[in-house]
Amino acid sequence: MVRIVVVVLLLFSYAQSASLFREIENITGENSYIANKKIIRTLFKNERTFYTRGHVDYEKVLSILKNNQLLPVKLSRATQISLGFATRERHPVAFIKLVRDTLHELGYSRIDIQKVIQDASGFLYKVNVYSDSAPDPIAIVESFSKKGCDVVKIKRFSIANWRYFVDIRGLEMVPEKLPRQKKIHLPKPLEPYWINVSDIKVVLFNSSRANRWHPDIVFYDRFMNVVDNFSKDIKSYNIRLEVPENARYMKVRDLYTLDNIRRGLTIYLADKK
Repeated sequence: MVRIVVVVLLLFSYAQSASLFREIENITGENSYIANKKIIRTLFKNERTFYTRGHVDYEKVLSILKNNQLLPVKLSRATQISLGFATRERHPVAFIKLVRDTLHELGYSRIDIQKVIQDASGFLYKVNVYSDSAPDPIAIVESFSKKGCDVVKIKRFSIANWRYFVDIRGLEMVPEKLPRQKKIHLPKPLEPYWINVSDIKVVLFNSSRANRWHPDIVFYDRFMNVVDNFSKDIKSYNIRLEVPENARYMKVRDLYTLDNIRRGLTIYLADKK
């Protein structure tokens, strides 16, 4: 019995080791991997330490590759870069927002949709961006991680063609929570306010008389399905709303232009008792 256990452990160790270096080759590309195989084997000799939650710890692996100039992302000129994002969970609205928010955070304002596929295996969202370098894979992994999502696999087809496989079961689109039971002033918005309203019963808004606020407020569930909405086509200064039972997030803007709330808004979140 002991011998069988030892064999199983050795097989697992070998499979894990092979998997790690296969994934590293997926990231660096075959030619770069072969040229730098000796240093890569040295850098990642303690294979077991490069796993987390049952998959490769990409944040750790990418950081080591980058620090050793083994993570090529620079192109000779600005060109079209193809980025694919795939997930097994079929929540397309939430997944698309997650991807687009991440790319906007990285400074990509032009994002062209190349392909959208949903089938029994999950959901694929493929886009093109334009730059002289591919988006930093570490920044993408970190951005997803902040929202409770794990990158479980990365495939680099070329410097200008990448695919990320993402586990979004822990998704939290708006992880930061505003203080409860106190008035908070929200500054002039550059984009709609997104507010986490989990465990909130009532929301109170106050708008300065210098604003011309025409409220447009939408409540969403965890996967960005619309739960309820409220809008008013007249200037408003004080709004009180009951938060729907299964609402997770709230988007707040003006019906016409964010410039109408250039003085910001004051919000009060009342906890559920």
